[in-house]
Amino acid sequence: MDTISTLRREDIEHLSGGRIASIVEIDGETVRLIASARRKKTIAAKFRDGMIELSVPLHMPDAEIVRSGRGLISKIKSRQPDSKRFRSNSELYARAQYLARVWLGSEVMPASVVWSDRQTTRWGSCTAATGAIRISTMLQGMPQWVIDGVLVHELAHLKYLDHGQEFRDFAGRYPRMGESIAFLHGVSFAQHRGQGKTFPEAYD
Repeated sequence: MDTISTLRREDIEHLSGGRIASIVEIDGETVRLIASARRKKTIAAKFRDGMIELSVPLHMPDAEIVRSGRGLISKIKSRQPDSKRFRSNSELYARAQYLARVWLGSEVMPASVVWSDRQTTRWGSCTAATGAIRISTMLQGMPQWVIDGVLVHELAHLKYLDHGQEFRDFAGRYPRMGESIAFLHGVSFAQHRGQGKTFPEAYD
C-alpha cells in the first residue's frame, strides 16, 4: 500500500474547544478529520453524516494519521458497506446537502432529493426551477464516491443548466468527478457487452 506523507486538507473549519475540522482523502475514502489539542495520542473513528470521521491529536504527523487511521477506516467500512449507505430518501437528501456544503460552498442547495426507479436512461436528473433532484435506484450498491459524483453533477445543474465550461468547473470541485464518470462509462460499456442488466448511459 502506498505511503502517504502529506494529507491535502479541504473545507477547513475551526470548531469550539480549539478543534479544527477538515476534509481529507485516505486510500480513496473521503474522511472528515477532527484535530484536537485535548487528544494526546489515540485516534478514534465513527460514521457520521454519511462520512467516516477521524478524531486525532492536533499535532499528529499526517503519515501517522494515515497509518493509524487505515485500520479504523477499514473496520467502519466493513460494518457500513456502500450498498447499505443512503438507501432512504432522507439519507440521500442529507448526503446531497452535505456535498453541497463541502464541495460547492453552499452556492446551491436542493429542495428535494429522491431515489427514482423511473430513471432508466439517465443516472440522475434535476429540475432547476423547483430544486428537485432524482437519482436512479440503479446506483444503489455502487461505491459511495460514484453516487457522490452523480449527486454533485445534479447539484451543479441548480446553478448551470447546460454542460458548458462553467458547469464543468463547478461540478469539478468534487475531486473524484472524473473517476465517477469513468466508472459509470465502464458500467454502461459492460452492459452493452451483454454483462448484466441495462444501465443508463448518461447523467442527464
